[in-house]
Amino acid sequence: MIKVLIADDEKKICRLIEMLCDWRSMGMEIVGFAHNGPEAIEMLDKCRPDILIIDIRMPGCDGIEVIKNARQMNFHLEIIIISGYADFAYAKAAIVHGVSGYLLKPIKRVELEEALEQTKRSIEKERKRQEVGKKLYEYIEDENLKKRSDLIFALPMSVSYGVGSEIESINKQYYYHFEEGYFQFFILQLHYSMKKYDKKAMQKTIDGLERTVCAELSDICTDYEICIENNKCYVLCNYKEKKEREFRKTIRVIISKLSAKRFEMWKMTFSAALGKKVKTPVELWDSFEDAQEGLKEAVLEGCEKLLEAPEFEGEKDWSIVIDQYNNKFSKAIDLCDSHLAVESVDCLKETLAKEKDILGKDYINIIVSLGMHALTKGSNDNEEISRFTERSELSQNLNELFEILTECLVRIIEKNLQMQKEDGRRPIRIAKRYMQNHYIEGISQEEVAGMVGFSTGYFSGLFKKQMGIGFSEYLIQLRMEKAKELLKSSNETIKNICNQVGYSDVKHFTALFKKYTGIKPGEFRKLYG
Repeated sequence: MIKVLIADDEKKICRLIEMLCDWRSMGMEIVGFAHNGPEAIEMLDKCRPDILIIDIRMPGCDGIEVIKNARQMNFHLEIIIISGYADFAYAKAAIVHGVSGYLLKPIKRVELEEALEQTKRSIEKERKRQEVGKKLYEYIEDENLKKRSDLIFALPMSVSYGVGSEIESINKQYYYHFEEGYFQFFILQLHYSMKKYDKKAMQKTIDGLERTVCAELSDICTDYEICIENNKCYVLCNYKEKKEREFRKTIRVIISKLSAKRFEMWKMTFSAALGKKVKTPVELWDSFEDAQEGLKEAVLEGCEKLLEAPEFEGEKDWSIVIDQYNNKFSKAIDLCDSHLAVESVDCLKETLAKEKDILGKDYINIIVSLGMHALTKGSNDNEEISRFTERSELSQNLNELFEILTECLVRIIEKNLQMQKEDGRRPIRIAKRYMQNHYIEGISQEEVAGMVGFSTGYFSGLFKKQMGIGFSEYLIQLRMEKAKELLKSSNETIKNICNQVGYSDVKHFTALFKKYTGIKPGEFRKLYG
């Protein structure tokens, strides 16, 4: 049985929810009621429910705080939130934490049952996933279905269709039910900020995309398959030629329905692209690539509309522009000039805006090329390069795309400035280490300056700037601190201690010690020895 916990400060609401449904026939049981936030948190830990139905406004701590605590408990939990119209905007915050459903008061039986059925499907799906341990393919129910996904992921590696006709071979090898007609890829991509996003909320959104696609395509396609990878939903479609117009209409319906779910996507949006239709499975890669290229047009055309790769004759050569701005950005990085970097990005934006027939993919390819060149020059960090490329492809518009490039360049310059600062400190660290190891000897400022490769005058100024005191004063400080240590921890005579810290004249040592501590060495020993 699926366990349900109901949390609402109004007991009559709890009672209403209990009476609205035939829980047993739905395979569910109510394990308890909570009437404030702290009580709800306590019962979550005690009862371990599968579903939490919670009012957004709760005494003690509100529903969002309860949901945060629930997520921190790290067990699978579906959440349905309840609120009045007045709390609609406030309730949006809960979406970030991956809630499953949203009900407005007064609660209606049909809406409650629909929300419960949806969460039930998610729970059953998760349980099946755990049973078979197929974490990579959460939607796959058996090995045959996994084979279907393998076709899509293997496309870049030239799929082998075996002996016989293409369609028969692919049906046999990958467990499809393709028929003569058209084959076409449809790809949905989520756009979100990589700086701040909730992985569970993203997964919930992806699941919602998948459900909508399935609901619309099941009646129009001879066969179709959906594969999820990171923030993309790949849909391979096969349909009869006579249904071409109906298929395109269905794709537009899918996009419209997903756009209407703006509230569920919260801080995310999506782009959707349709690859060209082909007549044979061997041409599937062409449709796949075409759809991928179409997605890039979102930076120009906008999100939440049907995108298709534009038709053009040949590739435009952007190497001159790229070389020109590689030089500009390299100069800004070499000079560690953030203002110059920002101005150069603005100049690039103006330059590209004047170009005729420039495509979205051109913008993305140019920005990625420039960013990768700058990162290679700046740090050559593969992880940072990969992250930059991913962020660029997630851009929703041109402003965001150029902002990502600007942030990249400024970050490289700031890192270089920090490294230069560290490089300036390094000789002084070496000098300090040498002085700490040789303070007993009669070392001089000239000797230490020469050791780190500086003139005495430059070294003197740099040392004082970084340490706040001059070379001689720092050397005295080292010797006096060692003398204090010996006076406290040993029975050595003052004369011996004087020799051990680099002085031969006891009178001179005593005078320096008194100036440094305010008392003579003997008095210091009496007080602290």
